[in-house]
Amino acid sequence: MSLDQNELKNKLLSVFRNMTDGDDRYFAKEVSAKVDGHAEIGSISTADAGTVPGGVFAGSGNGSISVQSSICENIVYAACKVMSTMSAGGDEYLATQLAMGIDSMLSAGEVSTSVKGTITPPSGTPFTSAGAAKGTFKGVFSTMQAGFLATFKAMAGMTKNGDEYLAEQMALYITTYLKAGVVTTQGQANLSGSIGTGAMS
Repeated sequence: MSLDQNELKNKLLSVFRNMTDGDDRYFAKEVSAKVDGHAEIGSISTADAGTVPGGVFAGSGNGSISVQSSICENIVYAACKVMSTMSAGGDEYLATQLAMGIDSMLSAGEVSTSVKGTITPPSGTPFTSAGAAKGTFKGVFSTMQAGFLATFKAMAGMTKNGDEYLAEQMALYITTYLKAGVVTTQGQANLSGSIGTGAMS
């Protein structure tokens, strides 16, 4: 599968429409869960190469990432509680903490790929080999943070359709963050020594 920005928008919109004022735990839990699900359907592709036990390997990998929504939930919930005591700067604070929660969740996730390619031995005939790789995702949360902040500030002057706008913009910036991130993997077992680099789509 691949990232579906429109699906994420619709899921976030459902969360916002079902919220009640002050329901911080619901907001933190549900938004985190929806972003978790969005990231996990993303398709990860890598270019893999390196010296492995059988020789020099070159190939490609495909897979996905597994994340824990509770990481994001805890950060966002704590931020909501702090915001209830703030008299100013709430937009900036929430934008930062929401982006940080999502970024922390993705950074702690595990990427798994199935890798296939060709091993060229020191002598003899090249042969096809396949295996697994595991790795990490690294994103730039500052772009997501800036997008969230711009969205919150724009909403301050809105009198209607705020939920729709928030869902649409959050889905945009989250998806952009995921697509711009860098995936790095390490080959396992027979592909130990191979390094993969790639992205999510």
